[in-house]
Amino acid sequence: MRYFEDFQRGDVHDLGQVTLTAEEIIEFGKQYDPQPFHTDSVTAKDSPFGGLIASGWLTAALFMRRYVDGLLNDSACAGSPGVDEIRYHRPVRPGDTLTARLTVEGTRPSFGHSDRGIVQPLCELLDTDGQPVFSMILHSIFLRRPAVSCS
Repeated sequence: MRYFEDFQRGDVHDLGQVTLTAEEIIEFGKQYDPQPFHTDSVTAKDSPFGGLIASGWLTAALFMRRYVDGLLNDSACAGSPGVDEIRYHRPVRPGDTLTARLTVEGTRPSFGHSDRGIVQPLCELLDTDGQPVFSMILHSIFLRRPAVSCS
């Protein structure tokens, strides 16, 4: 179990990989971001992107799934007050394999709750060349490690 105290500035967590299919891009696009370059491979060829690309929101969700599976499920995470600086560095296309990486940029105790603190990670999805395709600065709340009582 990871608590607030277990995160230090500079820590890097590799959170796994994902390869995106055209079907996943189209399905997500039709449901949540129905722009033609997310929903139709033929029409997308005439778009400024020259082909089908993933919605940025799908890309963010791909990162989030890896964060949950790779770190949060085994932690005392208590939510998030927000996200800063979401960036889509380049389009994500069918067949792209992406690696999720989290780098702790800082930590601080909560001002209003002594039982928790804020961890500020840089969250990235990297292409096979190690270049970011997506990044965001997240603010994650983690509970502090419970005090051990001696009886």
